[in-house]
Amino acid sequence: MNDISDSGELFTIRNQFYTGQHSKVVAYDLDLFSPEAQLKVLEFQVRSIVARDDDASLLIEQGKSSFPDQEEVFSVLQAWNDLATFGTDELTYFDDIAEATFETQAVLTALYLVKYHKDVDLAIALLTRFTARASENAFELEPYLLLVQLYLFKENFAEANKVYLKFQKLPFGARDDIVYHVLESWINSVKGQSDNISNAYYFYDELLSSDLDDDVQSKFRVLSVLFVMTLQLKHIPEAQEILDQVAALDYKGAGTADMLANRITYEYLTNDGANVVALLRELAAADAEHQFLADFKEKNERFDAIVEKYQVV
Repeated sequence: MNDISDSGELFTIRNQFYTGQHSKVVAYDLDLFSPEAQLKVLEFQVRSIVARDDDASLLIEQGKSSFPDQEEVFSVLQAWNDLATFGTDELTYFDDIAEATFETQAVLTALYLVKYHKDVDLAIALLTRFTARASENAFELEPYLLLVQLYLFKENFAEANKVYLKFQKLPFGARDDIVYHVLESWINSVKGQSDNISNAYYFYDELLSSDLDDDVQSKFRVLSVLFVMTLQLKHIPEAQEILDQVAALDYKGAGTADMLANRITYEYLTNDGANVVALLRELAAADAEHQFLADFKEKNERFDAIVEKYQVV
C-alpha cells in the first residue's frame, strides 16, 4: 500500500511512471532510494521494462532475492512479464484471481482480462470491488485510473465521472498525486467545452517540455494525446504541426494503430478523406482487430443495407 509519507521520495518516479516516461523510470539506480521505497521502485521498473516490450526477468529475480518476503508482488510481476515476453502464463496466475488483494494485482489482472480475454465488463467489476474497499487501500490509487479509462472506452462518461467524484472524497494527499491529475485530464478532455479541453491540453503540453527527446515512446504517446485534443479544439494548423513531429519520430511501436485511427478522422476533417483508404490499409496491417476498423465496417454495412432497402428496382 502506498503511504502518504513516501510521496516525497517517490514523487518524481511516480510522475514519470504514470505519464509513460518509462525509459527514465528504468534508468534509476535502486540504491538512490531508501529500503522502504525500493520495492515500489522495482515494481515501477519491471512494469516499465515490460511496457517497452523488453524482458524484465533478470530484474524480477534480483527483486526476489532482495525481498524474499514479497512473494505475492513478484508472482504477479513475473506472470505479467511472462505474458508480455513469452505470450504465455503457464501458472494461469491471472485466471485464478477472483478478488484482488493489493493494487498491482488488481491493475494487472484487469489489464489481463481486457487484453487477453477482451472482457472489459469483468475487469470493471474486479476494479469496482477493489476500490469499494477504500478504507483498506486509501492510497492504492491506480485502480481508479484504470477504472475511469475502461468506462471511457465503453463511452460511459457518467460512470467514469462517478469514479472521479469518488476519488475526490479520498484523503487530501491522494488528490495531490499524479494519478489524480492524469485522471482529471481525461475527464476534462471528454467533458468537452474549450476550457475543459484546454486544461487537459496544458497538462500534456507541460509533459512534452519535460525533456522527452531521448524517450521516443513517451514523446510519441504525449504527442498522440495532444493531437486528439487539438482536433477537439478544432485547432487544425496545430494538429498538422503535431503530425509533423510524430512523422519525424518514425516510431513504430505500441500506440501507432490508435494514431492511425485518429489520422483518419483528421483526413475527413481537412482533406475530404482523400487518403483514408491508404490509412485504413496501414491500420489493418498494424492491428487488424482495432475497434476503429470494426466500427467502420459496421457503419458501411448499415449504409449498404439502407441503400439496398430503398433502391429502385
